[in-house]
Parts: sequence; structure tokens; C-alpha cells
Amino acid sequence: MSIKEIGLVSFRNHDTLKLKFCPNSNVIWGKNGSGKTAVLEAIHSLSIGRSFRTNRKKELLKEDKEFYSMTGKFQSANGIQEIQINQTKDGTRRMFIDGNKLESIRELIGLNPVVLLSPEEQIITKGSPQDQRNYFNKLFSIVSNEYFTILAEYNQIIKQRNKLLDGFDLTNNRHAELEIWNERISETGQKLWKKRKEFFKRYRIELKKTVKDFNADEFSFSFEQITKIPENEKDYIEILKKRQSKDIYLRRTTFGPHTDKINFIFNKKNIKQYGSQGEHKLALLLIKLAEVKLIRKVTEKIPIILLDDLFAKLDDSRSKQAMAMIDSDLQTIITTTDLKIVEDRGVKIDNSCNCSFYLG
Repeated sequence: MSIKEIGLVSFRNHDTLKLKFCPNSNVIWGKNGSGKTAVLEAIHSLSIGRSFRTNRKKELLKEDKEFYSMTGKFQSANGIQEIQINQTKDGTRRMFIDGNKLESIRELIGLNPVVLLSPEEQIITKGSPQDQRNYFNKLFSIVSNEYFTILAEYNQIIKQRNKLLDGFDLTNNRHAELEIWNERISETGQKLWKKRKEFFKRYRIELKKTVKDFNADEFSFSFEQITKIPENEKDYIEILKKRQSKDIYLRRTTFGPHTDKINFIFNKKNIKQYGSQGEHKLALLLIKLAEVKLIRKVTEKIPIILLDDLFAKLDDSRSKQAMAMIDSDLQTIITTTDLKIVEDRGVKIDNSCNCSFYLG
């Protein structure tokens, strides 16, 4: 899996931009503010349908323009596939594959997987439980359309139950309705937990391999899911009933897969509480290398690697080690302010297998 070329029109600070990529390493370099990260953002958007930098669609449109367009040509075993996303100033967005309009983002996710390593991704180890859930939900949705479907159904049910809870007051009695939603949540929630448990197990195996390959016995790194999961739907419903008064008071559902807590453990300590800056950077690198392995193992697809200013975030030895661990058949797209830094880490530009692009 690779991206052959990308074209941008009125996206971020680019009026027009067209890049043709090499099959191995591609280095996009230039001053800060030249639009390097925007290229990675566009590739990420063409892969999963959304930016990794913002949820505000209007931020993607260049100032004073009426629309933006991004087009990517992806190479797979089945040939070249063109994906295009257009958005107008009023926020209307359309997605196409080979000229055919998509009805849902689910048609896009998983087709051309990417793995992103950027400063924004540091929230995986530093952020809230919601940030960790979001990371794993995105990853598991990429490798499994079934997971994505169950997750979407579960989120919709939670939304409806929360809407019902928000309408509770002293003058109405809607407990019968609540029981119906409890049954639906327990059924779909158990399905989601089952799939999540399955992929946690598979991801844990890949993370363990990654840590071993990276350091032997220099440090330990793992993760744990600390939510106690009910054995069956009946137990799930009982928990919802016990928490019903609290849910009504708070006007939201306080138990389920959407409240899972996941801790990353570095040298037997919770990295969020006790990790140094260097440990957080190393942990994120390990998480992402394991992500590559999981995608390859489950989907049998080769993800595209997006590295946003990686070499400014890791010391010399770690960055060289990271590049050495990226399989030679993976296409990488790297941003940096200094081309020499990347070349010193082992990337040799030949404009055949390895290319560089300067953005002024």
C-alpha cells in the first residue's frame, strides 16, 4: 500500500500543491509555517475521513476561498485508486472513490490505512481516558469494519439514552422507556466489549514484540484495561439499574464501554502520572510501531507511515533506532525543517526510491 501522488487546492495555506511520491522515504522540508504538516493532514484525511489536527472543518479552508479539494492516488494490489474529498465554505463535504460518491465515512476507513506519529498524538499517553479510548477505537475501526459498525451503533444508543435521561424531571415517569434502552445498551455494549477485548489481546501481543525488539531488557512497557466488565447482559442490566439514580441526576450514562479506562505502564508505573518527557516520547513511538504490526497482521495491508517532525522529538540514537525498525517495504512520509537531520538518521535521498520536497 502506498500513495503515488496528492493534489491540494485551497487547503490550509496551499493555493495549489501537487506532489508525486517515491515508494520508500519521502521527506517534506522547509520553514515552520510552510504547510508541511498540512500535507500529512490531507493524507490522513483521505485515509480515514478526518483531520488529526482539528474537528473544525472551516479551519481546513484557505482564507477567502469558496471551497477546498484534496485528491490522492493510492496504489494497492488491485491497482491505483483515486480518492477525493471536497468541501465548500458552508461546510458541505463530499467524498469520492474513483469518481463514485460515498454515502458514509465507513466506506473509506480501512481502505488505505496510515499510521501517524505527530506531536498531537502525545495525548494518547498524556491525555484523558477519552483520548485513550478514541485512539483504540480509531485503530480497531481501521482493522475491523465490524468493530466500527458496533461502535457506531453503541454510540447512537448512548446518545438516545442520554437524551431520555436529560428529559427526566419530577413531573414525568419514563422508567419503562429507560428499561428498553438498558436492554439495547447491554446487548450492544457486550458486543463492543467482546470485540475490544479481542483486539486488545492482539495489540498487546504486538506491543510486547515491539518492546522486545526495541530494547531487550532496558525497560518495560505495557498497558492495562482497568474497567471491570460484566459477565453477561443480565449483569450489565443490573449495573445500569443500580446506577440509574446517579444517571438521572447527572443526565448521562455513567457505565459502559464509553467509560473504559486504559493505563499505559512504563517501568511498572503509570506513565501519565510519573513519566518523564523522554519516556512519553519513547512510549508513543512504541505504541505506533505496534500499531503498524497490528494493521499488517489483521488486514494484511501495508500502512503508510506519517512522521511529523519526528527527529525533533527524539534524540539521535532513538530516532536512528526508530528508522531501523520501520520495515523496508513501508512507505514513509516525513516532515522536517532540516533535510540534513533526516539524512544523518539514515535516509539517503536518491529521487528514485527516496525523494525530498522543499516547501518555501
